[in-house]
Amino acid sequence: MLRISARPESPLPHPIFQQTEFDSRLAQTRAVMSSRGLDLLILTDPCNIYYLCGYDGWSFYMPQVLLVPVAGSPVWVGRRMDAHGVRLTSCLAAEDVVGYPEHLIQNEVETPFGFIAQTIAERGWQAKRVGIEKQGYYFSVASFETLVEELPGSELIDASYLVNRVRFIKSPQEIGVMRQAARLLEAAMTAAVDVIRPGMRECDVVAKICEAQIGGVPDVGGVYCSTPSLVMSGARADTPHLPWTDERLAAQTTVNLELMGNRLRYQVPMGRTVVIGEPAPVMLRLESVALEVIDNILAFVKPGMICSDVSDETQRILRRHGIAKESRCGYSIGIAFPPTGGELTASLRAGDTTVLKPGAVIHFLPAIWADGGSIVISEPLLVTESGVECLANVPRRLFYC
Repeated sequence: MLRISARPESPLPHPIFQQTEFDSRLAQTRAVMSSRGLDLLILTDPCNIYYLCGYDGWSFYMPQVLLVPVAGSPVWVGRRMDAHGVRLTSCLAAEDVVGYPEHLIQNEVETPFGFIAQTIAERGWQAKRVGIEKQGYYFSVASFETLVEELPGSELIDASYLVNRVRFIKSPQEIGVMRQAARLLEAAMTAAVDVIRPGMRECDVVAKICEAQIGGVPDVGGVYCSTPSLVMSGARADTPHLPWTDERLAAQTTVNLELMGNRLRYQVPMGRTVVIGEPAPVMLRLESVALEVIDNILAFVKPGMICSDVSDETQRILRRHGIAKESRCGYSIGIAFPPTGGELTASLRAGDTTVLKPGAVIHFLPAIWADGGSIVISEPLLVTESGVECLANVPRRLFYC
């Protein structure tokens, strides 16, 4: 007879963060909950679940939540087959990990959120002000409707981005992990620049990038990134967010790279542009403008500024050169799960009043995409007590081959 050993009754230590780190995060979250009069928070964003308990598993494609009461222990509820992984990797006690049965998977009549609502009732958390993540990628309309039906005495309050905002300022331990992610990013960018040549297939370039992202450096290995490597050449270089192809790189063309390094779910991105052959005059001009913008912003940003201050200064320099940039010029970064690489909070755009405080990490992206000439030179920046620091060390220029 097959015998299965007993599961551990207490979680294993997190590879980086101690319990005091999770206690601090929970305390900060509860302070915001109290200020909004929330008794319970239902988190569906895997970034926020990871932030508060340390659980990292590929289970977010099925309904799972972290229930955070204003007092008492948080409780994870998800697919039963994933519960053991939560016990192994999170700071939660075994009794605070609850799995729903398999017959609820893709059941159009009886759903996991009905089970989740039942768990809320069993813990005595119904008939209260309950915060939910209405803006979450992982919270469907059907799930919301189930909660409305199953928790008739509860007032469901939109608490989207509540934990995201808490995450905005990184602890010293988190900054240490992001520095490690930056080393992975450096390795990935170096691998890409080293192999880009005429005749090389885009997919083969990405294969080398992935090897560097995961293999990492001698003392730090990587994990999967929440967003794919973006390698766009030729006409495709004039737009962002396109996947690679199996086309061969042509001579006299531009390759725009948007790459990431991810260490323990903390992701650091960067953009660089490679010119195959002799750079056209427009590319040299764009390089000059991009470097002027970045150099100015590195000296300009001080803690206490708001995001729109950075955007306004960036746009001022671009306008002086006759360049119009409609997209934002940066965003907050940190923990990342698919499908996004940002924290969904601070944006370097007009009107964003988010205050840049020491410990915030932003991807400054003054990229320019236009027909006939595009350039992507960006920097991940840590806000310090006196200004900003570049997290990654990659030459800030056009690369040629």
